[in-house]
Amino acid sequence: MPPVFHEEKCIRCGMCVRDCPAYILALDKEHDKTPHVIEEYKHECWHCGNCRISCPKDAISFEFPLYTLV
Repeated sequence: MPPVFHEEKCIRCGMCVRDCPAYILALDKEHDKTPHVIEEYKHECWHCGNCRISCPKDAISFEFPLYTLV
């Protein structure tokens, strides 16, 4: 599962995009949009947590399906 971005907390700083080692995130500052996972790479997330750790506003989380936690 790719990271989940909480739009209400995001300040669109781009730190998550900068720190993603898989280069799967994009930020459109021109249109002031919340960062997102590039659609064609949505299954490439490594779940490393770098984006979540680098976010100064705790606006990123991961939601894993229950079957992956067993």
